[in-house]
Amino acid sequence: MASNKKKVLVLGVIHPEGMALLEGRDDVEFEVLTDYSEANVLRHIEGVHGIAVRVAPVTRRIIEASGCLEVVSRHGVGYDAVDVAACTDNGVRLTIAPRANAPSVAEQAMMFLLVLAKQLTAFDPLVRRGDWARRGEHQAIDLEGRTLLVVGLGRIGSRVVRRARAFDMRVLGYDPYIDQDAIRTMGAEPVADFRAVLSEVDAVTVHCPRNAETIGIVGAAELAALRKGALVVNCARGGLVDEAALLAAVRSGQIAGAGMDVFDVEPPAPDHPFFQEPRILMTPHSAGASLEALKRSAYQTIENILATFDGTLDPAVVVNKEVLQGTVAS
Repeated sequence: MASNKKKVLVLGVIHPEGMALLEGRDDVEFEVLTDYSEANVLRHIEGVHGIAVRVAPVTRRIIEASGCLEVVSRHGVGYDAVDVAACTDNGVRLTIAPRANAPSVAEQAMMFLLVLAKQLTAFDPLVRRGDWARRGEHQAIDLEGRTLLVVGLGRIGSRVVRRARAFDMRVLGYDPYIDQDAIRTMGAEPVADFRAVLSEVDAVTVHCPRNAETIGIVGAAELAALRKGALVVNCARGGLVDEAALLAAVRSGQIAGAGMDVFDVEPPAPDHPFFQEPRILMTPHSAGASLEALKRSAYQTIENILATFDGTLDPAVVVNKEVLQGTVAS
């Protein structure tokens, strides 16, 4: 006898707080796949109404094979691995979890700025080796009074602005999609052309999606235009900061240091040249993976699926809003 329950496929393990939402619904059944290759997902996709996904690719073949798919819910805010056009073509809502990782990523960006400014990775080994007297070989700086450029002022970038202001930094904000008065309200000075102010900038952090407009937005020309000894942070998406240009700028001394949570290719190759450069600090695309962020992500990921089933989905979390016409009140 066919089940009347909605079926959810969870691609990858998510925090128990999200799973508890599924477990609490008598009208929903679910399956968790740890092998989320396309071939394996296709073996389990028939009759699936909702997909919760962390990092697995969700291809057109997967989207079209279900026969009744209503929603693909991303565990986070990036959706590079989801075929958005296929979702739209098939009337499938693609949702994100915008409340989830913004505080965590904003804190990570500030962590990079502080660690770089205060020379933590240079000073800590000196203490451990007993080379106390060599501390004068490294020069820490203060963030107070320095100028930070924040490129991208959405949920994460706006939080970075507030945190940087708490350190008494001057903050310039660039985002062509946000009203200048709104940028001022965040606490940043709006700039219409960020390249025109780079000579004033001591540090830059990028918080943009990856697309044709933003790939390489910080390249060789932008790095050269920054104040000598500037700091560069990318906790957004690989490719926004040109890796080859950044390496050259660090080695030349134009850039004093960089913090990179993301890479062009992930994971980076074992011989990636960044590994030989101690002034480039790296984390494994983990800025949004704090305990709190994982809880929030898991909860909202499943919440979005259940809200789709219940007809209460918030349009603000839907990427392809055109599929909502006539289905969800705005």
